[in-house]
Amino acid sequence: MADQPPLTKPAHLRDIPSTRTEWLAKRPAAVATLALGLLTFVIVLVAQRELWSTPDWRLTVPGFAITALASLVSLFRRERAPGLWLVGLGLAAAALVLGWFLMLAIVIGATVVLILILHSVM
Repeated sequence: MADQPPLTKPAHLRDIPSTRTEWLAKRPAAVATLALGLLTFVIVLVAQRELWSTPDWRLTVPGFAITALASLVSLFRRERAPGLWLVGLGLAAAALVLGWFLMLAIVIGATVVLILILHSVM
């Protein structure tokens, strides 16, 4: 019994980061995807004259392509952070159809408010 080696942690439990910044530092491509998607969305939102019109493809398509490449890098590196790159890719995709996205968000928001009001009254 005394000759047995000490137990070691399995591979999936080794090197667990203790803080969020350490966790994010180990996933640079996923963080870059989130930042690029947010940046694309904000740039298109600011540059668009009418919110219900179709955005300029010269802004949205390159932003989406770069964000998609960063998400692929995150997948190939196996960073195990699907939430970060999915949100970043979703924001860049929403920037492609910003007018439709915002109108749908307004309709859904108004519906939720109406449901909450009716639920509290009845």
